[in-house]
Amino acid sequence: MATITCRVQYLEDSDPFVCTNFPEPRRPPPYDLDENIALIEQIAGVHKLLEAPLKVTLRSDSLSSSL
Repeated sequence: MATITCRVQYLEDSDPFVCTNFPEPRRPPPYDLDENIALIEQIAGVHKLLEAPLKVTLRSDSLSSSL
């Protein structure tokens, strides 16, 4: 099982003109991505690790165009 270790981070930019402080991590945490599993299947794990406030939504048209 080959993995790629990377650092992941999110940026809350839904309204870039609001001057509030968002609780973003100072240093991105590491996450291991498995080369043998499709990235779309691993996104939920990354989202959970980051405790990101935005929902993950999948559109079927975006999936079919990327394959």
